[in-house]
Amino acid sequence: MQYKVGESEYVHGGTQKDIYTPNDVESCRCLLCGSDRFDKIYQERGALGIVQCAECELIYTNPRPKAAEQNYFGDATIFYSEAEQIFKGKKNHHRDKNYEYEIARIKEFKKTGRLLDIGSNMGFFLRKAASAGYQVEGVEPSPSLAKIAHEEFNLKITNAYFREDDFAAGSFDIITLIDVFEHVTNPIQLLQTIYPVLKDDGILCIKVPNGNYNKFKLSLARLMNREQQHELFNAYEHVGHYTQKTMKKMVEKAGFQLKKTIVPLPVDPPIWANLTGHYFQYPSPFILDWKRILIRKLFYYIGKLENALEMPTKFAPDLFFIIKKR
Repeated sequence: MQYKVGESEYVHGGTQKDIYTPNDVESCRCLLCGSDRFDKIYQERGALGIVQCAECELIYTNPRPKAAEQNYFGDATIFYSEAEQIFKGKKNHHRDKNYEYEIARIKEFKKTGRLLDIGSNMGFFLRKAASAGYQVEGVEPSPSLAKIAHEEFNLKITNAYFREDDFAAGSFDIITLIDVFEHVTNPIQLLQTIYPVLKDDGILCIKVPNGNYNKFKLSLARLMNREQQHELFNAYEHVGHYTQKTMKKMVEKAGFQLKKTIVPLPVDPPIWANLTGHYFQYPSPFILDWKRILIRKLFYYIGKLENALEMPTKFAPDLFFIIKKR
């Protein structure tokens, strides 16, 4: 799959498309309550829709791509080339500071222990968790990504969708889903499967894009008459768009309790990729993207204030949840 980006040809290793036709998508019910009643919010990449459930208020993608969870079942050579300089130790990942921040928040609850990362991708988060002293392993359904994570970082990776039968009851002190839960088409089932594998005093950590923030961006785009110039929900890969309210409902339905909501550091997507044709290994020089970096930082601090005041958070781009068993 190729996209024209600046003067470089940006080649993606996954199965994503520029435009989705009606034949590429499937309709679905609400991922939280199962209702088929919704209000339409937005549309992206042709036939992909963003809706909000009329019953529980979950924002989700409907229609969504068929086989959405296989978006990263792609070419290992292309995935590797995206991050080759990181594997060789010559460059940093543009999200390293984010991973380090998130691991520091986990340390506040569990300083040591066994950590399982579900949806490990190429192992970037997991290698940071290992460096922080955790005993780590991962689960990654994409054969290409699992292979790279194992070979490049020497990580123990199970190449499969997460299954309870693969792990003994109470195996892990910490289970993480970092930038993963929004891709999951059966979130309640996944949470129920995680439950017995987590120790009774363990923590589940979920980081997702903030659905309220995406709605806020949509309002701004419409106000400036620039709605069609934006891809606001990443609906080609994100099938659920969570808020504090809907995440609380989701985890409680699976027997957990939401203990703390954290506003994580904003991710600075590398505009440098527009010039190089590579995404992961070139953090944006501040001079190239200073306006958007400053705006993201401003929104981050406003979002932290909203969260501290226990208000619905719409300025924070992402949310990080600490979850425990009831």
